[in-house]
Amino acid sequence: MPSDPTVDSLRTAILGTETFLHHRVRAVIAGLGDRPSTGLTYPTEASMAPDLLRATIAALGGSAVAIANDPRLHGIVCEWAAVFAPHLLPVLTGHLDLSIGAVTALGNSSAYQRELLTELDTGAAVGVLLLTELGGTNGADQQTIATWDSTRGGFWLDSPDPASWKFMPNIADTTTPKIGVITARVIVDGRDEGVLPLLTRVRTQQGLQPGLSVLALPDKGWAPMDHALILFDQLFVPADGLLGGTWAQIGADGFESTVPVRARFHRAIATLGQGRLDLAGAAAAGARAGLAVTVNYALQRRPGGRTLMADRGMVRRDLVSALAATYATSVLGRRVQDIAATAPTGDPVVGVWSMLVKPLLAYTAHEVLLTCRQRSGAQGSLRTNWIQDWIGNTEGTITAEGESQLLWKQAGQLTFRDFAALALPRTPRILPWYVRMLGDREKGIAAGWRRDDIAVAGITIDRDTAAIELAAATSERLAATALWQASTTAEDDIARGLLESATAVYALERILCRGTWFAANGRMPPRVAQRVHRDLHHHREHLGAHLGELAAGFDIALDVFDAPMAAPDYLRWWQEWAGWPSTPTITSASDEAKP
Repeated sequence: MPSDPTVDSLRTAILGTETFLHHRVRAVIAGLGDRPSTGLTYPTEASMAPDLLRATIAALGGSAVAIANDPRLHGIVCEWAAVFAPHLLPVLTGHLDLSIGAVTALGNSSAYQRELLTELDTGAAVGVLLLTELGGTNGADQQTIATWDSTRGGFWLDSPDPASWKFMPNIADTTTPKIGVITARVIVDGRDEGVLPLLTRVRTQQGLQPGLSVLALPDKGWAPMDHALILFDQLFVPADGLLGGTWAQIGADGFESTVPVRARFHRAIATLGQGRLDLAGAAAAGARAGLAVTVNYALQRRPGGRTLMADRGMVRRDLVSALAATYATSVLGRRVQDIAATAPTGDPVVGVWSMLVKPLLAYTAHEVLLTCRQRSGAQGSLRTNWIQDWIGNTEGTITAEGESQLLWKQAGQLTFRDFAALALPRTPRILPWYVRMLGDREKGIAAGWRRDDIAVAGITIDRDTAAIELAAATSERLAATALWQASTTAEDDIARGLLESATAVYALERILCRGTWFAANGRMPPRVAQRVHRDLHHHREHLGAHLGELAAGFDIALDVFDAPMAAPDYLRWWQEWAGWPSTPTITSASDEAKP
């Protein structure tokens, strides 16, 4: 079948030019055979991840280190895992970014570290970050203690009180070896040397390491993982377990560091930036998957045999809004991944990008997937249609590696003086009026912050909530700009028009949502409000006539799902699942249970 140039151009906007790599990874992840489960216990579902991880590593060349060292590859792996492997995704960034990435960036290439890295490389052991404490993430104020023992040549890890217990790391599974990157306050000769990461085995085939107490936490409502509550009581970590790069080391004269004490934690966890970008991309990919199956279903279902579901105004309007938002955030995620892939190692700007992008993409994906769930009615409530699992993994993304509102707060506080530096490469000199309006809001909030007027941000409680408003405004401006830029480079005329309309719908809906801000700040007189309504209606109508092409632009193979909403004929899918004839002859009562 010849390719459709419109769909090809839309796919390029979403996936970039690395189509071969995407298709290679897609085939690997789809071939794992993972899918939402029915009737399994929570621990059983959580235990699937290690085997899926090892199979993925083997199919992609056999080296997790090689995958982790290729930022585009591991980002793409996370995206397709979000689509086709709901049990794999929750462990990916912990293994690739937070464990292997930390050792690669901060390690000293000692025999000890090489030995542990070899186990991580094949997936023989699963990598886990042990950062969050029961009392909170705490940053540079963490309470877990690592006391240096010069005689033994290592550190003793202890939990001095309940607030210091590590909370949520996935090491409760008794059958899977785990290697941990543990953040702790380093004490050397009685001096507080700040919070730094240490590398150690936490669980082997023989069981927990001495000095560890672990309790499996109660089940989450989504994304099964073997989360644990962890107490340290004299867990020994050799000196080579310290992950301090070239700037924090134990030398002949004791502990040496070129970085101020309070800054050491933030320098050490810079590797979180790439993990956040991978999670953001995964969230956007889950939203694309949800829309692909929902649009497929909406284009065939005729309630009562009459009007197509996709032709009903309330459904079409919501799908158009969701498609526009998903295009905007997906393109932004890809562009920022490209920036990160070419940035110098440890570039702090990448960290800022990740703090902006992860909340926007995760929150948008969550809203989109809830729309898919709700508009598809009872079908969307069943795990066999995958939407519930995509929602669950997105819930995990919102919380993982930095709760998303906190990330926006930090980003807003970092960028209010120089937000103009966060511009996408090759941004067109002239942007549409509605994209410029988003930029005006961002500039207005930043200007108010600089003169200590947080009220300009809107109905804010304090500087933290004002910072969140600024970061959200910056993120939305960047997403609209990214999508408009993609429209200017589209080779197909129809695709270009669709991308332009998607930009308009995304930006105008953000303006509509922030309407009181624009009105209060003199930027929404009646004529502008009328133009917002008029243009939004026009571009929604345009996109609504092309739902199928827009969903096809996500390049998702629906047959892999083996789900009624993804099937060419959802009624036939259910008929084959039931094993009943089209016109049954009722002979006796039947009460069967299907898996």
